[in-house]
Amino acid sequence: MPSKPPYFLNYRFPGSERHEIFEGRTGNRNKSIEDGLVIFTTPEKHRTGKNSIHKSPREWLWLKELGETVWCITNDKTIEDFIERYGRNYLWS
Repeated sequence: MPSKPPYFLNYRFPGSERHEIFEGRTGNRNKSIEDGLVIFTTPEKHRTGKNSIHKSPREWLWLKELGETVWCITNDKTIEDFIERYGRNYLWS
């Protein structure tokens, strides 16, 4: 994933927490890690703040849309390829 300061970076920094873009409850955590679809962010932005990834549906969806876009571009794949890998499309849902 590309870095997008001040929201997240693509490398671990002191005090950061890793967030897998596509999570385990859908069975995609390992795929997300394999594909580099992880970000590092502060605990507040990750899970404790009012607009954290885990508390804000808007932030949650925005990251998934970004992750899908990055995956398709980086791997020269289509949305159909993404659906085959991750089971769902976030860009046109």
